[in-house]
Amino acid sequence: MRTTLSAAPRRTRRRAAVGVLVAVLGASGCGVGDPAASPPVQPAAPEVVELTVGGQPAVAVVPDVEELSGLVLYVHGAGEDAGSLQAGDDQARVTARLTSDGYVVAASDAHLDAFGNAASQQDYVDLAAELTRRYGTTRTFLLAESMGGVAGLQLLAGDRIPGLLGMAAISPLVDLDVIVGTDYETPVRRAWGGRLPTGTENPAELPAEAFAGTSMRFYLAAEDELVVSAQNADPLVSRLQEVADVSVVACEGGHIDPSCFQPDDLADWFGGLAG
Repeated sequence: MRTTLSAAPRRTRRRAAVGVLVAVLGASGCGVGDPAASPPVQPAAPEVVELTVGGQPAVAVVPDVEELSGLVLYVHGAGEDAGSLQAGDDQARVTARLTSDGYVVAASDAHLDAFGNAASQQDYVDLAAELTRRYGTTRTFLLAESMGGVAGLQLLAGDRIPGLLGMAAISPLVDLDVIVGTDYETPVRRAWGGRLPTGTENPAELPAEAFAGTSMRFYLAAEDELVVSAQNADPLVSRLQEVADVSVVACEGGHIDPSCFQPDDLADWFGGLAG
C-alpha cells in the first residue's frame, strides 16, 4: 500500500490560539463553596512569546514558575506553522499540560512544508539555542507530528541540539521514499530544491548506530492510512530496539487521531527522561 499525504489547510491563528490555551488552563468547576473561604489561587497563565529566529516566525509558551523543567520543541506537520502549537484542541491540551509541569513549549514555522530539509533542521537548532539562552533551560525534548518526524529524527540522530534527551512522535513520517508517485512528491521535491532526498537524507536510511543511546516514544494508530506505520515507524522501531530506548503507545483511529495526543503520558515520559 502506498502512503498518500493530503495537505491540510495551513493554520495561522497565532493570536486566536492564545485564547484556546487560556481556556484549557483556566477551566474550573461551577460548584458553590464556602462563601467565607478565600477563593483558590489560580496559577498565572503562561506567557505567549512571538519571536523571529533565523528569519522564521516562532512561538514560545513560557510558564510562570520559579524553576523551568526544560524546553519542548514542537516539530509541526504538513500544512502547519508555529501557530499550530496552540491552534488545535489536541495541541493545546498537550501544551497546557506541559507548561503546567514547567516546560517551555515552542515551535517555529521552520520553512513550513519543508519535509525535514537542511534549512528546517537548522531552524529548530537555532530556536533551541535562542530559547535556551533566554530562559536558561538545560534539558530539551522534541515532540514531532506527522511530517515533523523527518526533521525530528535527523536532529536526534545528528545530536545537534545540546541537552536533547529524547523525541516523542505522533503518527510520524519516517520514510520519504513512500511519497514517490503520490500527491506529495511535488511538494517534497520543492522542499528539497527540485529533487528527492537521497541516502541518509531520508531518516529511514540512517544507520541504527546513529540513534545509539537515544530515547524515542511513538504514538501510532493502527488505522492510519495517511502515514502507514508498517511503512514508516514500524521498520525503524524494529531496527533500533537493540541500540536505543524505543517505546510504542497504540492509539485509535486514523492519522493524528486525538487519542494519539496523550498529555499525561507525554509529561510522565519527559519527566522520566529528565530524572
